[in-house]
Amino acid sequence: MLTHAKPLALPALAVALAILLPAVVEAADQKPDFTGTWTFARQRSDDLQAKIAAAVGPDYTVGNKKSEQVRIWIRSWLEGFREDPEKRILTIEQTPKEFKSGVGDEVNIYYFGREAMSQGPGGGNLKVTVAWQGEQIVTEEKQAKGKGRIHAVYTLLAGGRSLQVDWRLEHDSMKQPLEVRLAFDRAAQ
Repeated sequence: MLTHAKPLALPALAVALAILLPAVVEAADQKPDFTGTWTFARQRSDDLQAKIAAAVGPDYTVGNKKSEQVRIWIRSWLEGFREDPEKRILTIEQTPKEFKSGVGDEVNIYYFGREAMSQGPGGGNLKVTVAWQGEQIVTEEKQAKGKGRIHAVYTLLAGGRSLQVDWRLEHDSMKQPLEVRLAFDRAAQ
């Protein structure tokens, strides 16, 4: 009588699969770790001054409307990133439940799997979310009342040594949405 497998071969195969399969599934589920301190790389980023001018408009008001004041505030907030050395350092902390991202004293906290409320930089309530999109992290902040929105896509490059943030700001007071690509390098540790 011919047999194709020895009696110990099947149990040994089952044990090997039981040991290796969870490691393979876990490796497939591993997401990139964005945690760290990142330094703004102006030369690889979009020209913020030109992009801000095109989307936000001049640095003065043309009337006394509240929308004009908001537009000027948006402009000064964004230009602060370009001009203030403290705002050129991006800090990220990532856990399976939270994603914290911010420059200077402004830190945004997002919770994976749920919507949260936050105070916007110019006041007002924001609905904030974070989600994985493949190997990228996508954050979104939407005005609870109004059409304002900030959408950011975080992508690790160069083996985790560089970070790209594709950032889009929409607001009623702007001529057009502001879309910028920001590049960062991991700070030496």
